[in-house]
Amino acid sequence: MLINAIILGGLYALMGIGFSLQWGISGIINLSYGGMVILGSYISLEFFNFFHIDPFISMIMSGAILFVIGVIVYRGLLQPFLKGGIVFTLILTFAVRLIVENILLKVWSANYRTIRLAYAGSNFQFGDAYVPLTKFLTFIVAGILIYLTYIFMMNTKTGKGIQAVALDKEGAQAVGIDVEKMYMINFALGTALAGLTGSLWASIYAFSPHLLGPIVGKVFIIAILGGLGNIWGAAAGGLLLGFAETAGATFLGSQWQEAIGMVIMVCVLLWRPYGLMGKKFFG
Repeated sequence: MLINAIILGGLYALMGIGFSLQWGISGIINLSYGGMVILGSYISLEFFNFFHIDPFISMIMSGAILFVIGVIVYRGLLQPFLKGGIVFTLILTFAVRLIVENILLKVWSANYRTIRLAYAGSNFQFGDAYVPLTKFLTFIVAGILIYLTYIFMMNTKTGKGIQAVALDKEGAQAVGIDVEKMYMINFALGTALAGLTGSLWASIYAFSPHLLGPIVGKVFIIAILGGLGNIWGAAAGGLLLGFAETAGATFLGSQWQEAIGMVIMVCVLLWRPYGLMGKKFFG
């Protein structure tokens, strides 16, 4: 149970970081985020079916394609209407979700799909437990991607620009930083992380357009648990949710799996309304 919780939590952590950055820095609660995750899964499925490319490799293409989609959605749909307020962006991202969901249903149907890797049945022993190789690789790759995201934000000019905009928008404008460009890159980065997560998800779990809603619910909880715009906070929130869901399914039954995450979120909000590691920006 502990090993499964850690592995699931690692995937949740990566999935939650993109959503947390979009909400905490760009100020957009992206209700289409679940659609971007599952779209990443289907992209890897097609690369596997037509070119026999492993999801751990095709995730690069998924991330790149979703980054471009993120730029298009932000520039063409969200940016012109951001002054309308958060309710307006909620309506717009929900519309994007409906569009993506219907495209997925039209192209791939509502059936659950899986990617059957040749080494999917391989495992290794860790103590008294046997760890599936694909799940272990997923956890390792997710951890590497989280760290690379942190390095990008802390050690690159663009990442520092995003930090500056998150901390003080007017001050960033005063020193010549293109605020709208930073918001666009941040939103596109979050969308790319969704695509990367989708590819990793496809390597170990079945996926379908029916998962769009539950995924949005999970990333919402993760973002609130960790603190908006906080990379390590979102990672901690993902691990906590992974542990909570796995323990809940083990001891209380799978019917309580979703409810436990909500209960923990409410408790954290009552105790620390800004999240476990929440700050004004993610640094």
